[in-house]
Amino acid sequence: MDSQQLIAATRPLYERSLAPAALGAWECNLANETLSWTDGVYDLFSLQRGSEIYRKATLDLYEEGSRREMEQHRSNAIRTGQGFALDCRIRAVNGDKRWMRLIVGVGYQHGRPSRIFGSKQDVTAEKGLWNSVSSLTRAESPTSPAARRSFTDILRQVRQDRGRASECLALAIFEIDRFPTIVENHGRAAGDDIIRCFGERLRRLFPDALAIDQTGPSAFALLLRMPGDKGYLASMLAGTRKLLCRPIPRGYLVIDFTASIGAALLKTEGYCEQNEIFAEAEAALHVAGLAGGDCIRVFDGPVTAVSRAALAG
Repeated sequence: MDSQQLIAATRPLYERSLAPAALGAWECNLANETLSWTDGVYDLFSLQRGSEIYRKATLDLYEEGSRREMEQHRSNAIRTGQGFALDCRIRAVNGDKRWMRLIVGVGYQHGRPSRIFGSKQDVTAEKGLWNSVSSLTRAESPTSPAARRSFTDILRQVRQDRGRASECLALAIFEIDRFPTIVENHGRAAGDDIIRCFGERLRRLFPDALAIDQTGPSAFALLLRMPGDKGYLASMLAGTRKLLCRPIPRGYLVIDFTASIGAALLKTEGYCEQNEIFAEAEAALHVAGLAGGDCIRVFDGPVTAVSRAALAG
């Protein structure tokens, strides 16, 4: 399947993931555990709008693994005051299984946490997009076999280092947007100069990277240690992209260009198949392309650039 066929196959999924879905605000009073929901949250759980809600009953609608993870994050947020974002698996009262994006902030009164609040959003269609695109890119990867072997060898070595068992790693794939058009307008030599300069910039910006390699005619892959979550990774790459895409002078001309970045985050512990990380990063890059390019997408993150603050407002 070539890139155009992949676009044709996934465009309907992408558009469906952008369609309006249940989204609402919520609040929990920590003194008595009472809940307040807007209509969108009731719709997400398929409960009658305005009906009485009890925290214990709503917890029963979470799948066990998601409930356990959510409770751990909730306790930590109340203890530290740091909010979080988490995708949870739920079963609505009508029996539908759904994915819910939970965003949580902490409110204080007299210096003590008094409430938690935020938003809940149905992201079931978005999860379907990520699963479908990663399956397609897994079957037909644009990354060269040699680059895959090089990166998977490094991943294997890191995993075997027991001293780094819980370390997070990130794989990012950078692709220059509309590169054939640049070559058509400015010539093959200009295209070669852009590729050379782009690679040099990557190496200067990431001197501690575990691996940097050109993986396609206009693409590079980067493997690095990552101290934060998907939000941290996206923010870091956003700042990097601006530096990477500075115009390149060539003779009397200045060539402007943009780049898209697809990235995926993994922990070395329990990671069974190194090739999966390529499918995930390539899927994120493809979703960036569906969004029009000149952007960043992290696998299994929001398909639109909606900030946590906006969702929790």
